[in-house]
Amino acid sequence: MISILLLANCVGEDAKREYVFLSHIYQNETQVDNRIVSIDLSCYDQIWLGGDICANTTQDSETMEHIDDLFDLRSPTTHWALGNHDSAHGNLDRITGLTYRPTHYAAHFDGITFLVLNTNLPLGHSLDSLDLNDQFEMIVEVCDSIVQSSHLVLMSHHCLWAEIDGCQDAGTAANTDGSGYPLRFEPSMTYAKGIYPKLIEVENKGVEVIHLAGDFGQNHGRYQRITDDGVQFIGSGITANTKYNETFPSAGQSDSILVFHHNVATRSLTWSSQALSNLIDD
Repeated sequence: MISILLLANCVGEDAKREYVFLSHIYQNETQVDNRIVSIDLSCYDQIWLGGDICANTTQDSETMEHIDDLFDLRSPTTHWALGNHDSAHGNLDRITGLTYRPTHYAAHFDGITFLVLNTNLPLGHSLDSLDLNDQFEMIVEVCDSIVQSSHLVLMSHHCLWAEIDGCQDAGTAANTDGSGYPLRFEPSMTYAKGIYPKLIEVENKGVEVIHLAGDFGQNHGRYQRITDDGVQFIGSGITANTKYNETFPSAGQSDSILVFHHNVATRSLTWSSQALSNLIDD
């Protein structure tokens, strides 16, 4: 049986919340993009991190302290889907030691069921098939049991859905096409074959399904599609003004981030793309 992190519910019919989604936000090996650092994050009720926080996130404890100071990693309203830059160099205990959570888990708040996924598991970064299978079973169990939630939101780093009809362009829009990653071993099961059918079942229950991915920015900063089945796919990421990123198609673009608007009373969850330059706290 999976455990679900329960967050405090809002009180009052006028309860409205805003959540910010930040991903691919590194300035260099050990620092978050200076523009993100300048944002007043206290105005958001939750912080959703889509991965690749620094170019070498777990390099040292000082880097982790820098990230923790910005995002308060232990807070139950901060959620982090690890990117390849977050996990490729190991030392994942530096992350879990601050979040007090595993690298994949389920949470529930104000009618939203939230799944944080670790899409680095198939890449073999200090994790094995048992973790991957456990994550797969978590997704299936949530999809099978969900009834009363208004939304099911999945958050991953890698873009997994390029094998789904109508979303094939996601493979080139994202920094990396993760649609071929196995989401379960023995037998191997990709997202399109093993997870997407379960999401359709959730949609058919009347629960809106949204999957966020953060491995964007280098090719395209934003991506959005809704399938004929009603499942919504959203990608978002930024590209720092560094020499490393000058080689990518998005170099010099006007970066933006996603802000989600949640009306608890009406069970409405919408989002808007907001220019990063307009959010910087001078």
